[in-house]
Amino acid sequence: MKSENQDIIIGIITSFVIASIFSMIPVWQLIIIPGIIAGVLNTTIKRAVLASGIGTLMAWSLYVISGVILNNVDLILDQFGALIIGPGYGGFFIFLILLMSLLFGALGGALGYYSKTIINDYLQTKKVK
Repeated sequence: MKSENQDIIIGIITSFVIASIFSMIPVWQLIIIPGIIAGVLNTTIKRAVLASGIGTLMAWSLYVISGVILNNVDLILDQFGALIIGPGYGGFFIFLILLMSLLFGALGGALGYYSKTIINDYLQTKKVK
């Protein structure tokens, strides 16, 4: 029988790998799917939200770092920040991107965990009748 610490590690790794694969696709809305899968794999809601949020945040952090190093995304975000707020707010938009990845990953983890519990409850009541 696996321990509870293995659940969170497996959830983080699963969320990280799937989010890394989905970051190669230009559709950012897929960010919630790795969280859902990691949420299904965990045994408590706290661990599901934590594992999926951390895994997705790690994957998108690497994605943003590679964008800053290889594609000079920070310059584009600085210009965007200068248009909206004022000069020098490119780092703020990087922070917002990472915050959104954390929140969408955590939301996916909660959604996956509660979907699993609803399906398990439904199957248990079907089995009783």
